[in-house]
Amino acid sequence: MKSLWIGLGVVGLIVIVLLFVGGSYVSAKNSLVSQNEAVNQAYSQVNVAQQRRLDLIPNLVASVKGYVNEETTVLTNIANARAGVIGATDRASSIQANSRLDVALSPLLRLQEAYPNLKGNDQFVRLEDELAGTENRIAVERGRYNKVLRDYDVSVQQFPTSIWANMAGFHYRDEYFKGDPSNSVAPKVDFSK
Repeated sequence: MKSLWIGLGVVGLIVIVLLFVGGSYVSAKNSLVSQNEAVNQAYSQVNVAQQRRLDLIPNLVASVKGYVNEETTVLTNIANARAGVIGATDRASSIQANSRLDVALSPLLRLQEAYPNLKGNDQFVRLEDELAGTENRIAVERGRYNKVLRDYDVSVQQFPTSIWANMAGFHYRDEYFKGDPSNSVAPKVDFSK
């Protein structure tokens, strides 16, 4: 009779351990699914803001063309960068293409210094304000996306969730928006001239 109670105790202990492990797995998987969907939702918000910028660019370029016919290189670079964003097939290539578009847009906004009449064009000023607002929205949404992605990546790598993440097919995702590497070089300022 004593061995029966010991056997039932061992079986009961095994059942409790299995319930604990199963509960841990289900809890971790549900949390990772939720975080993965949060990453996808945050990226879709970035896409909405970037699409707004893509929609504004042709209007802005058209309003500038009348004033700056000789600045075709700037306008061509913007058109090529925009085409790269539209042609991006996955999240990583979209992030890279949008980074190239960020770089291509900066000379356009500096053109008004070279063409004072452009400052007086109401359409250009309005579009430039809308584009500046859109760039701010994009920066905010990219920051939110990077934070949500970081939270997901931390969860996937932390113990014991990392065990369950690998079993459930969740992996580290290095799809962060990063700054332009050329911005790490400080500009030289010379007041002697």
